Amino acid sequence: MSAVFGLVQEMLVLLVIALVGYSMRRKNILPKETNFVLTQVILYITLPCLIIYSMDIEFSIGLLKDITWLLGLSIFALACTTLIGYVMRKKAKLEIEREGVYEATIIFGNQGFMGYAIAFLIFGEIGVLYTAFFMIFFLFYVWTYVIYVVARVGQKVTWKQLILNPGVLATSIGFIVMLLPFRLPLLISGVLSDIGTMTLPLSMILIGSLLAAIRFNEFKQLMKNKYIWYASAAKLILIPLTLVPFLWLPVSTIVIGVALLVTATPSAPTVPMFAQKYGGDVTFSSVIVATTTILCVITVPILYAMILLVR
Repeated sequence: MSAVFGLVQEMLVLLVIALVGYSMRRKNILPKETNFVLTQVILYITLPCLIIYSMDIEFSIGLLKDITWLLGLSIFALACTTLIGYVMRKKAKLEIEREGVYEATIIFGNQGFMGYAIAFLIFGEIGVLYTAFFMIFFLFYVWTYVIYVVARVGQKVTWKQLILNPGVLATSIGFIVMLLPFRLPLLISGVLSDIGTMTLPLSMILIGSLLAAIRFNEFKQLMKNKYIWYASAAKLILIPLTLVPFLWLPVSTIVIGVALLVTATPSAPTVPMFAQKYGGDVTFSSVIVATTTILCVITVPILYAMILLVR
């Protein structure tokens, strides 16, 4: 159980870092442009460096087997989350501007920021590597179905958005690095490592800054809305549980651990951004993001304890 308590402590550290970002933004120490700047820095600089650095390892048949499992689990998880989100939206009695964001917050988790953070905390560099492969289909999904869900209109998505986004490019470059018959030079590896490790704290500062846009009175009022809690329970508990049966299958602990815990991440801050752009309820979606972000400090360690118990 010491590993679980250690994870709880690390999760609390992440929450404190997010609180720093929240406080700095609320006090206007961080300007309003902070969210955009940090998002660009993480997506285009620190996270790609972390992905490439983590993939600078020797390729093997065992690794290929794990990657195959990860891709299969990713498709299964996306199918389950899409079905659950769709059914819950259809059964909900919500205003039109809340329907799409309600479904989106159930389907789309914060894999891109907190997912990598949790995987790195528990499994180290190999966790980042496995998360990168687990995220491949998600990266395509977020630029297509997420827009459709929030906007409910025929939004056009170009092939450049799908292929030339930082996550796909970094994973592709990393895969080439993995296939090379030699490791990267120490200088390049050191630069990638130093820049990549900034992803974790910067991601949490960004999350805190994003949540600072929610006014306390609005947050307090919306906490009485039952659909906030339905979405939170689905995102943090119901959806990850769909992967629990795989714990008894012949798949490595790291593979199922990454898949389950990354799937258990809180709702993505991307959803309020799309809501702002496409006319959804920004505050409603932001409160779900805030609620799931806070509660995941409890739910993720519980799921991790389940993995350790079975394995």
